[in-house]
Formats: sequence, C-alpha cells, structure tokens
Amino acid sequence: MKNCLLISFLLILAGQLFSQKFEIETYQKTPESFLHLLKSNDEISKNDTLNELLVDLVMPTLADSLIYRKKQHHKLGPVGWLISTFANFNWRAFSMKKEKFVGTVVRISRSGEEQFTEYDVNFDLNFHLHKYLHRVFEMYDRQGKIKRQDFTSKGKIDFKASPFVRDTNNIDIRSYRLHCELTPQREYRPIMNYFFLPTLPGAGGLKQHVNLENDNPTMGFYGVLCLDCNHSCHPEMHPYEWIWWLKANDGDNGTQKEWHIGLFHEGSNRMKKWSKNPKNGIIKIPFVFKSEEPASIEIQHGAVSEFVPDAKLMAPASVIKSQSKQMNVELKGRDFSKNITLKFVNPINTQSLNYWFSDLNYDASNGLVSGYFNYALCVKDLYSCKIIFGK
Repeated sequence: MKNCLLISFLLILAGQLFSQKFEIETYQKTPESFLHLLKSNDEISKNDTLNELLVDLVMPTLADSLIYRKKQHHKLGPVGWLISTFANFNWRAFSMKKEKFVGTVVRISRSGEEQFTEYDVNFDLNFHLHKYLHRVFEMYDRQGKIKRQDFTSKGKIDFKASPFVRDTNNIDIRSYRLHCELTPQREYRPIMNYFFLPTLPGAGGLKQHVNLENDNPTMGFYGVLCLDCNHSCHPEMHPYEWIWWLKANDGDNGTQKEWHIGLFHEGSNRMKKWSKNPKNGIIKIPFVFKSEEPASIEIQHGAVSEFVPDAKLMAPASVIKSQSKQMNVELKGRDFSKNITLKFVNPINTQSLNYWFSDLNYDASNGLVSGYFNYALCVKDLYSCKIIFGK
C-alpha cells in the first residue's frame, strides 16, 4: 500500500515538473504591435485604437470557415420558406468565408425571452482600425444598392445620405456599426451568464460583469458576415462563433494581461448551414515576456459543454494537454532558453483540447520573448475560458 502511494505521489510530482520544449524560430526586433502588450492596462483602456490593435493580434479560425449556402431564413414551417422565397425576407451572406472583426462596443442588447427559438445576445461595434471600417463601408454600399425599407421601423431610411453616401475626408465612425448576433444554446445561458458574459434578463450590463467591468470594451468576433433582409438588409455578423477580449480598464496600472475567449454554436434553428456542430477550431493568443523575469500562463476553464471524443483537431504533432495543475514549458533557442510555468486552475483531461506555442521570437537587444499561445479544441455548443499572462 505504501509503495502504491509513493508511486502515485511520484507520478503527480512528475506531472507537475514535466517540461516540454518549443523551438524559438526567429531572432528579430519585437514587432511594435507586440511591444504594446507591455503597457499598463490603464494606458490600453484609455486608447480605443491601441486596444483594438492588441485585440486584433488574436487569430481565430474554424474547420467550417467556408460556407456553401448563400441565404438562411426563419424556420417557421412553410411560412419561413414562403417569406424567404417570395418576399425575400432572409439573411444573405456578404462573404462565403467567415471573417474576423475587431471593434469597440457601443451598444449591447439581449432578448427578454425566447421567441421561436431566437434569444439574441447582441453587440454593436464601431471601428478605429481602417481595415474593418472600410470593410463595413462595403457592406453599407451593398445595403444601399438593395434599398429595402424596414416596415417595423418608425422612419424611412434615406439612402442618399450617410452612411450610404460618404465624404472620405470626414468620416464619422459612429455612423458605421456592425451588429454581431448569436443565440446561445438554451441550457447553457445561465452558466454563460456567470462565467463568461451577461446573457440573462436583468443580469446587468457589461460594466457589472467581473470579466469586463467596462461599458464599452474592445472585443473581437469571428463568424458569418451577412445582410439582415428580414429588416433593412443592414450589416451583421450572424452568428458570431469566436469571441474574445483583453480585460483592460481605467485605473488598472498592472501589466498582467487577462484574456477571455469563447467558442459558440448558434443555438437557434435558423442558421444550420452557417453554424455547424461540433465546433472545431484554433485561436492564437499573443504574448511577450521579458527574458530575465519569471513568466507564467494561467488557464481557467469557464462555461464548458461536451468535448468531442476522438476529434481530428487542427493542431500540430507536438502539443500540451492540461492533465495536471502545473507544468513547465521551455522555449529553447540558440544560446538562450526561457521557462514558462503553465497553471491549469481546473484541468480538463481530454484529447479534444490541446495547446502549443508558435511564431516564437527572441529579441536579444531588448531582452524580450514573444509569440503565440495556441488553443485547439473540438466541442459541442460552447467553450469559454480566462487566460492570464503574468510573472
């Protein structure tokens, strides 16, 4: 019995001390965009453009990023088909490939109750980065060509005025919103509300939620760009499936970086061809560490549904699995190495959740190591977590 206990203790200790190596690939100056990660959270919070630049460093993708159905419509039996076919009330894909958008939240809304399986958790974004602002220009131009009036609206849209006609030397970004919409799976809305972001009626706004504490955070979304022609054919991302943000608020002078990420399947029956289950994807989170200081990455799983066993993940051969609460990782280069402590607050032992490091760069002149911490997972309905990069 004593021998068994000793062996168990040694196995646990080995799991905690296990070190895995990842090769440093380049030895160049740290990209300026990564250097901003060394700024205080207060500096980032007070500069929406800077905040969007950092959140834009995140790179998401999904196995079903290509879509093959141009339109989707309400599933109300024959009524849904009729209004889509003869009245053109539907959602129309603007792009046949899912895209990333990063902006600053200017409005949130969510349903008070479910209506025909629809329960929306919505975010409206404005854009300080030109690449996203100009992409939204294109969507408004398409809406302007269709010229559909929303019969539920009190006033008519003037398609001869902004945002459909614009002076490129005098752009008011407040005129160009992207409406990001999702119906989370019904049974997971309460746990999402407590562990990720507000989803329930009466739960308060973003400022009241511990993961945000900000009415107008910068957030990233990845999903289907479309025009909602059930109304005025206005620009939407519907559904969004990846969502992420960097928690950075006024008065927080710390430099520790707290990221939140979520992956979701559209929970209504309206978007079956645009949002498939299970969700199989990768998200890459940027980091930079000073080479002479201790470094750690803490992972705390949040709202989680069911992982898919034996899933073919979009991941390389060398990966990390969260089978123990702590392990060491070595970033190995020529005449240099950097140890990082990985901490798993609530480890999940599954083949369908892997991590690894990539795009590693050592900047000897500034004493910095930078790169990406990668997530690959395959899950039904939803997954969310908090990732803290610190000392």
